[in-house]
Amino acid sequence: MNPRRGRVSSGARGALGFALLLAGCGPGGDSASGIVLDWQLRPDPPAVGIAVFSFTLTDTTEGGGPVQGAEIRVEGNMSHAGMKPVLADAREEAPGRYRADLELTMGGDWFLLIEAQLPDGRTLSRQVDVPGVRSR
Repeated sequence: MNPRRGRVSSGARGALGFALLLAGCGPGGDSASGIVLDWQLRPDPPAVGIAVFSFTLTDTTEGGGPVQGAEIRVEGNMSHAGMKPVLADAREEAPGRYRADLELTMGGDWFLLIEAQLPDGRTLSRQVDVPGVRSR
C-alpha cells in the first residue's frame, strides 16, 4: 500500500495556532514562513499501533533547500477531548528528512502537531490531520 501523504506550508496553520492558544503555549508562534513540510504516514490506512511519520522540511526562500539540524517534537492528539497525547522526538535520517514513531492508542480521528526549533533560530509549528485511524 502507498503511504498517506501530504504537504503543509506556512499558510495552513490557523487551527494549530488556535490549538496552541488553548493549550497555553507561550508567545513566539511560527516564525518559519517559507518552510514546507512534505509528509507521509505508514501504515496507510492508519491503524492503532506504531505509526511511522516521515517528513521533509524544505526552505522555499531564495537560497533555501533542505532544513537540516532542526530539533523537532511531534505530538499526536485525538480530535475529541479526554485522550492523553502521544509524544515523540523526530530524528534526522538524511539532510532535511526526519522520522518520528508514534503509538496511536485508539481508533478515530487524530491530528499531529509538529513543533520545531530551526538551526537559524526560527520556530516552526504545523498540524497534520490523520482522520480514520482504524482499530485492530
